[in-house]
Amino acid sequence: MLKQMFACLLIAMCLMHSATAIKCYQCKSLTDVNCSKDKVDETSNIRQVDCDTVAKPNTMEQLQPVTRCNKVVTSDRAGVIVSRDCHFEVVGQKENVCTVTHSRQVESCYTCKGDLCNASSAGRFVAMTSAALLALFALQMAL
Repeated sequence: MLKQMFACLLIAMCLMHSATAIKCYQCKSLTDVNCSKDKVDETSNIRQVDCDTVAKPNTMEQLQPVTRCNKVVTSDRAGVIVSRDCHFEVVGQKENVCTVTHSRQVESCYTCKGDLCNASSAGRFVAMTSAALLALFALQMAL
């Protein structure tokens, strides 16, 4: 019985999401070539920010507290720009939709939950797979 309760608690913890702000990588490929890499890490020297301290864009209304990071690829005739930042969501906005405050075309937008998860575009899948494997292991131990 104790093993089953432990397994349920472990599964619940894996599936919970925090409502508090997180830390995200913050950069633009215009000023930091490391920002455009497929994956950034500690050796890339990309700025890490606490999303509670980042100023909200003035042009957006009904912003929710920041609980996601993003990686956005935009383009125009001048070229492609990759940026990573805290993701400011508007109430009712769909997942993986990014609004930019300039006239550039959004080529791709990736949002994720978790500290520094915008290091690459694959972080969400790795996190979900890890949580699922951990939950299966806990269930196997409980049986």
